[in-house]
Amino acid sequence: MATAIRTTKSPRELYSIAKRLGSWDPESIPVAEDRAHWAALNPDQREQLTKVCALFYEGEVSVSDTLAWFLLAVPEPDRRMFLASQVYEEVKHAEFFERYFEEACGKVDTSAYLNPLYRGVLLDELRQRGESLGRALTNGKNGDLGLQRALFATQYFGVIEGMMALTGYDFFDDLLAKTNMFPRLLEGIRLIRADEGRHITHGMDYIRQMITEHPEYAEPVRELFMKEAAKIPGRTEFVFTPNGLGLDPQRLMAISYQHHQQRMREAGLA
Repeated sequence: MATAIRTTKSPRELYSIAKRLGSWDPESIPVAEDRAHWAALNPDQREQLTKVCALFYEGEVSVSDTLAWFLLAVPEPDRRMFLASQVYEEVKHAEFFERYFEEACGKVDTSAYLNPLYRGVLLDELRQRGESLGRALTNGKNGDLGLQRALFATQYFGVIEGMMALTGYDFFDDLLAKTNMFPRLLEGIRLIRADEGRHITHGMDYIRQMITEHPEYAEPVRELFMKEAAKIPGRTEFVFTPNGLGLDPQRLMAISYQHHQQRMREAGLA
């Protein structure tokens, strides 16, 4: 197994960056300015864009609720400092989408868009992994705590942020390049993406470190990556049904596979 070589930053350095760059305020973005653009969409276009925004919102809420388990489970103080800043940022990301629904596109039952291909990875399975970390911490039977941390990090940083969210950002880039609409949505997405870059850098470094120190973790981590990669076609079909916005689903699916391969390389599993 070849370990990827990367130049990166320590958790303490990432925490310092987060203090400087992660302090943007969702309330400062006048998202209501996008309301006229939503009104100009036809029903299929509105459905597709609502679906993507809803999945982002549900994911941000879920990771905000579960990351504290991982923070409590890691022993390094500097890593905990960075993770504390990440919890704060994830809550702000959820706030941005919450405000966007309220002020730009209207009230939406976001949970209605959680089909099984998304509900498991974003909510149910992630919550179960967090609760497993909590049980291992509290019952004293923490012999497998290291593997549980590695798998939680893989699902969180490697899959949800490193594959799914990054592909979602490319979706928004394609949308806004094609339509020249929704400038406030793009403003929020760019700020969120900058935050998530720090999260992914930290998370992938952590996964690679865990695999280097515990080579027996490599296969379970690989299996999780491959299981989620197998769902890429189904997830793409869901997002592009309907495809009222006329974007290229094959391009977005290829990008998703590229993100998957990049995360595998960063974990030292290529």
